[in-house]
Amino acid sequence: MARASRPARVPWLWSVALLCVLGLSACDTVEVPGDEVACAGLRCTAGTCFSNAGQPMCRCGPWERAASVPCAVAAFKTPDDHGGSPDTATVLTVPMSPREARIDEGQREEMLDRDLFAFTVHESGIYRFACTRLTLAACRVRLLDAAGNSVRYFPFETEGATTSWSPKLTEGTWYFEVSGEDKSGRYTYELMFLGADDHGNAWGDATVLEEGSGTPFPVRLSVPSDLDVFTFRARAGHGYRFICEREPGPQVWLVLSSEGHGGGDVDLDDSGAPVVVSLEASSARDWFVEVSAGSGPFPVDLRCRFEDLGLDEHGDTLATATPLTPGVPVDVTLQSREDVDVFSFTGAPGHVYTVRTEGLGTWSAQVVDATGANVASSTTDRLRARMEVEGTYYLKVQGGELWAHSFQLTLVDAGVDDHGDSPETATFVAPGTSVTGRFETPYDTDAIAFWGEPRGVYLAAYAPSAELAFNPRGAVSILDLGNGHHLFSAWGEGPVTMMFQPLRGVEGFSLQLTQEAVDDYGDHSGDAQELPLPVSVSGVVQTAIDTDVFSVALEAGRAYRLGLDVGTLRLTLLAPDGTLSRPQAGIFRPTRTGNHLLTLTGAAGRELVPWRISLQAE
Repeated sequence: MARASRPARVPWLWSVALLCVLGLSACDTVEVPGDEVACAGLRCTAGTCFSNAGQPMCRCGPWERAASVPCAVAAFKTPDDHGGSPDTATVLTVPMSPREARIDEGQREEMLDRDLFAFTVHESGIYRFACTRLTLAACRVRLLDAAGNSVRYFPFETEGATTSWSPKLTEGTWYFEVSGEDKSGRYTYELMFLGADDHGNAWGDATVLEEGSGTPFPVRLSVPSDLDVFTFRARAGHGYRFICEREPGPQVWLVLSSEGHGGGDVDLDDSGAPVVVSLEASSARDWFVEVSAGSGPFPVDLRCRFEDLGLDEHGDTLATATPLTPGVPVDVTLQSREDVDVFSFTGAPGHVYTVRTEGLGTWSAQVVDATGANVASSTTDRLRARMEVEGTYYLKVQGGELWAHSFQLTLVDAGVDDHGDSPETATFVAPGTSVTGRFETPYDTDAIAFWGEPRGVYLAAYAPSAELAFNPRGAVSILDLGNGHHLFSAWGEGPVTMMFQPLRGVEGFSLQLTQEAVDDYGDHSGDAQELPLPVSVSGVVQTAIDTDVFSVALEAGRAYRLGLDVGTLRLTLLAPDGTLSRPQAGIFRPTRTGNHLLTLTGAAGRELVPWRISLQAE
């Protein structure tokens, strides 16, 4: 008989049922906190707070990622006073007064505070953001644009505890970020508007210069970083000049350049003189002038002008020289710093040629012969060329003060030079004669010479003494008696030259040369005459330049009798050890043994004073 079978057990179904019953009876639904609850009362260093499974966290957006700032829940020992993202940044408006802020200390070492300030620029120009340290060790400031990109070139200047940043800002929203690196402390901040930038600061937005106007226009450099750029289109063969003037003090730079071209120009000055850059264009191309100031006080205000000097009107070589006629003026314009204007003329033998200019400034001037060899070289106000032979000569003019580039030039034939300019070319005269001289130019030198005999005493009298520069040369002693009178005492046989130059426009001079005497005794120790004892000697001190010197051997402590008849003259005795005394007539005792120098001097002017002395041992 068959047995009925039992159904199989399904244990997992019972387990599921049990769990369902228990779950329904013992649990309610769990709700995870959202952003509002998780982030309540919290603040991010940057970015936006959100709930991560109920835990508050901060998420960086595109601006924060571009600015490379960390986004974390702020944990500072004191509440943060300024946010670090655009939506929490402190908005600034100008004008404003300095305000105090702080970089807070984090509760964790890696927690660093950054204060962000937002500013909307409605008028493009130069702005200054100043940070003054109170207890903060250092102000670290970044400039960021509306997208969070940091501006790399961000000029600043420091004065005391204040550091100022002065960027040029265009219309839109900008941000200044202040940090202390890893330090905390208090500081003040201030934003100022320095004014609209009057000219572009890059080649792409340079101010276009109108060709040939020459009209002055203002340029203001507001801060050390301010750069004003100008541009013009040059025409081949034309000369151009850009000139700026201002008050003394600021150091101003001008730089002239062109893309891919090396022939620019630079000028720098801090004396107050005009600054100038120039160009003689070899081709048609765009050129740029950059104006900046290396020092203040700021703002630096300039008056500038741009000039098209036109085509070069005179050749630059001997072959293209412009003919000159003495006495006939010609207009000259130097197109650039390198421009040379060359002129030709016929020189007469022995004649002296100079140039005269009408207009402010001086220029480099050189005269060469037909082979290009130098004849004379100086400046236009001092040039003096003497021709030895007849022929064609060339005058080269260049350089000079660039802001006085146009002037009138006249070649002057000053005639034959009456006297040479040096001891080698001097006119020789004999004592007892008179001579006159004529200055062919304001810088002419006339050299007059005479042959001196040993111990000869000479007097040179010249006029007008107050209008002349007098420079004697030769182996002589010289004494100025005043009012154009000089005494000479020749040391030996040889030439003595007197060089005359004009002062204050005098055109000539006169000279009278006389021989006053021949000195009877030597004037110095090397030429002293020895006196054997006993001795009686006489002589004459001839004029104020004369000194009579003798050598005499004396014994220390021994008595000597001195007889004197010297009038107004002074007698001195120099011992071997350098001791100087003034013995009187009668008995005297030397303090040293050896050769002593006995000297007589003291005549006045051209006075001749006779004397007599005697000396013997007792």
